[in-house]
Amino acid sequence: MSATTTPHQEELQKTQMQSKRDVGFEPRPELLMAARRGDWQQLERLLATPQPVRDVVVDIEIEEDVLTSGEAVTMAGDSVLHVVASSGDGEEILKSATAIHGKSSHLLFARNKKGDTPLHCAARAGRGRMVTHLLALATPARAENGHNDGGKKVKEFLRMQNKRGETALHEAVRLGDKDMVDRLMAEDPELARVPPADGASPLYLAVSLGHDDIARQLHEKDNALSFCGPDGRTALHAAVLKSKETTKMLLEWNKDLIKQAERSTGSTALHFAASSERAAGPIISLLLAAGPSLAYQPDNNGSFPIHVAAIADRGNALYTLLHGCHDCAELRDAKGGTFLHVAVVEESSWGVIEALNDDVSFIGNMQDNDGNTALHLAVQHERAGIHDRLRDVGATFGTCRRDSVDKRMRLNEKEEAQKITEAAQTVGLGSALIATVAFAAAFTLPGGYRADDHENGGSPTLAGHYAFDAFIIADTLAFVLSILSIGFLISAGVVPMNLRPRLFSLTCAKILMVSSARSLCAAFAFGLYVELAPVARTTAIASCAITALAFLDTAWSIMRIIPTVMVLVGRGVRLWSWTGLVILTELLWPFWSYIVIAGLCFRIKRVH
Repeated sequence: MSATTTPHQEELQKTQMQSKRDVGFEPRPELLMAARRGDWQQLERLLATPQPVRDVVVDIEIEEDVLTSGEAVTMAGDSVLHVVASSGDGEEILKSATAIHGKSSHLLFARNKKGDTPLHCAARAGRGRMVTHLLALATPARAENGHNDGGKKVKEFLRMQNKRGETALHEAVRLGDKDMVDRLMAEDPELARVPPADGASPLYLAVSLGHDDIARQLHEKDNALSFCGPDGRTALHAAVLKSKETTKMLLEWNKDLIKQAERSTGSTALHFAASSERAAGPIISLLLAAGPSLAYQPDNNGSFPIHVAAIADRGNALYTLLHGCHDCAELRDAKGGTFLHVAVVEESSWGVIEALNDDVSFIGNMQDNDGNTALHLAVQHERAGIHDRLRDVGATFGTCRRDSVDKRMRLNEKEEAQKITEAAQTVGLGSALIATVAFAAAFTLPGGYRADDHENGGSPTLAGHYAFDAFIIADTLAFVLSILSIGFLISAGVVPMNLRPRLFSLTCAKILMVSSARSLCAAFAFGLYVELAPVARTTAIASCAITALAFLDTAWSIMRIIPTVMVLVGRGVRLWSWTGLVILTELLWPFWSYIVIAGLCFRIKRVH
C-alpha cells in the first residue's frame, strides 16, 4: 500500500476493478463523450480503430445479445448504443445510432447489467424518434437467408425483457406517452400480452399509476391483453385502490378477475377495497354485484373482507359489507373472532359503532376460540372507551372473576405519572404565555387614555363602549383562567399525591387553559373592532369572523360523535340520554367563556 492510499481507497479500487471484470468494462472516455454528444463522425472513426486485446476476465455467459469484453462503456454495462439511445433523438443522434449499428449491428440487441436493451433506454428517456429509428434498424438487421422475416424479428426485439420482466412498452406506459404506446403496439399488437416474469403487465402498470387513458388505449389495441401483476395480483387489485370508474372499467373487460387472489396473502380485490380510503363503499358495491361470494372468501390468515375493514377502521366499507351481505357479520377469522373482536383489539371506532347497530348487535356476546367476548378483549387490551360503550348497549363478559377484570382496568401508575408530568409541562407553558399576554393587554388599552387636563384624566378613552367593555371582560377572564390553570398544574405536579387527584388536576388545568385561550381570542377580536369600527367597519367585522377559526377543534369534536349518534338511533332511553348529554357537553363547554362575556356585557349595559 502506498503512503498516499488509504485502506478505504484501496478497497474502493478493488471493488471497481471487480465490477469492470464482471461486465467486461474498460474505460473509453473518447467513445463515451462522442456518444453523449451525438458526434457520429467521431464515433465512426473510433469504432473503426481496433482496440488492443486486454486480459479481461468475463464472468457472464457469452450469448448473441450479451456484451463481450471491452464493449461496455459504462459501469452499468451500457454499450455505446445504449448511451446514444438515451441521449436524444435529434438528427445527429439518430445518425450516431446508424453509424454504431453499421459497425456493430449486434449491439442493437445487447443488454446492459440490468437487462435493458437500447430500446428500453430510448423508451425510458422518452425519445420517441429514437424508438422509431431503432425499430427501423431492427427490421433488416435480423432478416436471414433472404427470407422476409423482418416483421417477426422486430416482434422478438420488442418482446425482449429486462431483469424486471419489462419490455419497452412498460417504459412508455410509465411515462404516460400515448404516441409511443401507439408506435410500439402498431409494430406488435400483442405486445401487451407478453407475460412478465412475476412482474407487472403493461395494463397493471397503467392502472396502478392512474393512467386510465393509457389503459383504455392498450385494451383497444388488444382486448386479450394480460391483466397480470406481481405476486399473483391482477389489475383489479390496483384499480380498487384508485377509483370507482377504473374498477368499473376493468370489470366490464374481464369479470373473472374478481376470483383471483394475491399469491402470498390470498387477498382478493375485495380485501384490498375493504382496506382502502378511496370511495370504498361504491367500489365494494361494484365488486359484490359482480361476485357476491367474494364477501365469504377468506385470505390465507382466515380473515374475511369485513375483518380487513375493521382492522383498517373503514366505516364506509363496513357499512356497505354489512348491508350488502348482512350475514357476513357472523364470519369468524382463524382465531374465531368476529369483526367486532378485531375492532376492539385494533381500537377501530368505526368497527365498534357498526357492531352496535340493532341488526348485528347480537355479535357483541359471541366468543372467540379462547372464550373471549368483545368486552373481554376491551378489558385485556385496556380499551376503556370501547369498554364503556359496549357496557352501555348490554354486552356481557364471559364467565370469569370480576376482581381480575377490575385489576386489568386499573391504570399503570408509573406510566401514567410520567405522562402527567410531560403533559403538565406543555399545558403550563401555554397557560403562562396566555397570562403574560393578557396582563400586558390590560395596560395597553385600545384607544389610549384621556389627557390629564380632562375631567377623568388618565382613564380609557373608549370606556363605556360595548365592544370596549367586552374587551376588558374577555381579557380579564383570559388572565384569571390562565392563573387558575397554573394553580391546578401545581397540584398535578405534586408527586407524592395519588394518581387520580393529579390526573383530575391536569384535566382541569387543560380545560381552563383552552377556555383562557378562547377568551384571549375574543379580547383580540373586540380590541380590533373597537379601534377599526369608526373608520373601517367592514375590516373590523372581517377580523371578528376570522377569529371564529378558533372553534375548529370544537367542530372536529362534534363531527366525531355524529356517526355514533346516527348509528345508535333507536337504541333506548338510557343510551339516548347518554348521547344527548354528550352532544350538549360538546356544544356548550367550549362556548361557556363567551356566554359569560356576553352576559356580563349585557348586564353592564343595562346598569349604565
